Parts: sequence; C-alpha cells; structure tokens
Amino acid sequence: MSDDQAKRYGNILFVFCGGGCKAVFQAVTARELVHAGFRPTHIVSASAGTCNALGLVENPGIAGAEKTLRIWEDYITSPEAIYEVHPFIREKIARLLGVFPQVAQGWGPSGSILHDLKRAIKFLPLVISFCVRMPFRAAGRAVSFVFRLMDAFASPSKSFRRLVQAPEVQEAFNEVDKYFELKKMKSFLDPFPLLARLGEEFDLQKVLTSPIVWHILAERYEDGTTVVFSNKDPDLAMDGSEDARGRKAKYDLFFRRIRASMALYPLFEMVEMDGYRYLDADLANPLPVEESFSVGCDTIFLFLNVPKQTVRIEPHPLRNLLELNDLSRLNERYIHHRVKAAQVKAKELGVNLFVIRPDDIPSGLGLLEIDRKVIEQVKTRERTRMKDYLANLEANNLRFAPLIQ
Repeated sequence: MSDDQAKRYGNILFVFCGGGCKAVFQAVTARELVHAGFRPTHIVSASAGTCNALGLVENPGIAGAEKTLRIWEDYITSPEAIYEVHPFIREKIARLLGVFPQVAQGWGPSGSILHDLKRAIKFLPLVISFCVRMPFRAAGRAVSFVFRLMDAFASPSKSFRRLVQAPEVQEAFNEVDKYFELKKMKSFLDPFPLLARLGEEFDLQKVLTSPIVWHILAERYEDGTTVVFSNKDPDLAMDGSEDARGRKAKYDLFFRRIRASMALYPLFEMVEMDGYRYLDADLANPLPVEESFSVGCDTIFLFLNVPKQTVRIEPHPLRNLLELNDLSRLNERYIHHRVKAAQVKAKELGVNLFVIRPDDIPSGLGLLEIDRKVIEQVKTRERTRMKDYLANLEANNLRFAPLIQ
C-alpha cells in the first residue's frame, strides 16, 4: 500500500466476528489484506474471532497473519483438537450404559442377577416417565416457544439474546434436569485441548505490550450486557515493578478474559470473574456495530462468517415456522440489518467500511466441524477471491455504495 493509500485509509480496524470453525475464512482473508499492506491499528473480536486476533496482536504485520493461519493448519484440524466431552457427561453415560452389561451376567451364588434386577426395576419408571410424560410436556413448551421466537424475530433489531431465559424454555430445561441433573454440569464440552494449545503458542507479554489496541467482547450473563475488555486495561499494565508472581497474576487474568470471549455456553463453561459469569458475546451481538464505530478508526474491515446468499428479509409467520429448523436463516436476516446499520453509520461519520464474507460454506465445515482438507479448500478459494476483491477495493467500500435495501 502506497503512502497516499495509507493516508486515505488512516487507522484501520479489523472486526473478527464469531462462527466457530468457520472463522478459518477470517484467517485466510486477513492474511491477504495484511500482505496487501492493510495492517490494523485496532482489533475488535468475539468468540472464534478472538482466536484469530491473538496472532495479529502478538506479532503485528505479516508474521502475525502467517502465524494465525498456521494455527489452523497445524492445530485446529479436527473436533478432537478443539474439545473433549465433559467429564460429567462421560460419567453419566458410563453409569447409564453400565446397567445393561451387568444384567447379562450368568446365574451364580453371588446373586448378581437379583441385584441387577433391582436396579433395572428402579430405573424402569424413570424411562417410562421420560418416554411418556416428557414428549407431551416438551410439545407444550415447544409450541409456546415457537410463538415467542416468531415474535422476537418479527423485529430486525433483535438477535438470539436471552431467548433461552424465556419461562417456557426454562420449564422445559427443568423437566429434563429431573432426569439428567444438568444443572450440576457447567458445560457439555471441555475446550481444554484448544485452550492449552493457545496458551503454549502465544506470548501474553507480547500481546499486552503490542502497539495494536485489542478490544475483546464478552457477554455478562446476569444482565446480558456486552462487556469490552482490552489488552490496554489499566489493571493489566506493566510498569516494571512486578515480580514473577505479579506478572503471572496479570497474565492469568488476561487469559481468563480471552476464555470468556470464547465461552460458547452451554457447550463450553462460562468464566467467573469478580462475582459475574461471562460468556461468548457472539450469539447476543454477532455484529458489534456500536463497539466497532466507537473505536474511532478511519477504516473498518468487518470479517463475517455468514455467506453471501439471498436472504428473505421481511418476516412471514408461516415461513418463519418452517425455517425454525435452520437457525442460520434467522441469523442471516439479523446480520443483514446490522450491516445496513453499519453502512448508515459509515456514511454519517465518513468512515471507510468493507464487509468481507464467504460466498458459501463448504461441506465439512461447521461450528465444531473441520478437517485439513477443508482448510486447504478454503485457502485456495479465498486467496483467489481476495485478489479480485483487492483489485476492485473501492467498488466494495460501503461508505460510497448505494444504501443496502
């Protein structure tokens, strides 16, 4: 990028949104932008986008962009590299399955068959109750929930925030909890493999002292507020007087905030800090328009993982009901309105706005689904597409484009 272009684009903000393993698109496209000379001075991230931001903040420039993509190529290559089944779930499954092999044991003086028969008789009423009563109760809850969901998405300004707190949903959860004791479980999956790898690969001291200002988004569970953490927060500042224990305490605090941004609850456990619980902000705020424009940069690149495709914008009760099995359709509609809001703000404030998103999502790539072949496929396709995008960059600037309809 020439000096004239640098003056034209000024301070640059990268906004990395969530999307699970689909965030590999961000890693590839961000790398192409950095190689073209667009190096961020600020980054806003949430969910899987926070994983992508780490490399760019630690090593600003091409080295960081290459490392970000290398993390995907070398480590985030399968579901097993991201999470393990939570020990609580494993214990429940083991206890449930453990009943049946013992029933098949042979007769003998130990009386094991009688013992197993007693266990089976005690277990049988729970099975009958769950199979007979639960469907009717769940059906009643589901009908009410469907209409609440339709009402929620009749307004384009609402996302998935707090829908799980609806009384109907909570009552259904309580019914299920009678049998599975889910309230004792803090999450379904344990993201230890991914977190351990990130802790090994990145130097938090470099991240905290980076010239890039990094804004990390999380949601406070108790009131649904989007909270913004930063690598420049005063309680993380290093003045040189800290001993090894003091530095470690600040590193641990910062890593907890990173974890909070990636805590996709209820799949992953929420992170407790200062008496509050924090989780992934992406479900509630999948496109942080207000937070992005409040940074004060001259140019904003929004990295979305929602593909370009025709989205039915106007709500329709019957179609809404049919599309409830495809929540991505509802999310696309919400994202569409958020992009429109971002374009309006860009025109009002005179900010260059670029939205980078895939044309489609290849099979084998999902929230927690990925493999090496898909990564190579995404790299090949997105590098070619980004060359065309960069060659016609100004034509993609939403600041000067007609308003999105």
